[in-house]
Amino acid sequence: MKIDVLGTKYNLRRVNYNQDEFMRKMNYGGYCDNNTKEIVILNLRSTPDWAEAQEEIIQRMEKCTIRHELVHAFLNESGLQWNSFAPDKAWAKNEEMVDWFAIQFPKMYEAFRLAGGI
Repeated sequence: MKIDVLGTKYNLRRVNYNQDEFMRKMNYGGYCDNNTKEIVILNLRSTPDWAEAQEEIIQRMEKCTIRHELVHAFLNESGLQWNSFAPDKAWAKNEEMVDWFAIQFPKMYEAFRLAGGI
């Protein structure tokens, strides 16, 4: 699936646990590759740790991971990937901040919508 991120097309694809060595090695649930313009999301059901989880929980986690990786893509395409780079102060790469946006976005969107801001 192609996603437009500020005019750049990112390919969003899902992989099973055994299909992506980088994801397996790093124990990621997803990643955004700025070089290849690709967002890769792990099919959690394919992992031993998530094999028995409820479908609703898996879907919620995978959607949050998609939002998380899209936030990275938007920061990258805004020119912030390298401009914020410092060994210990790369704010645009800060995982806690990216998580915050990914987790809170649905609530923010609803508040914006209800307030007439969208």
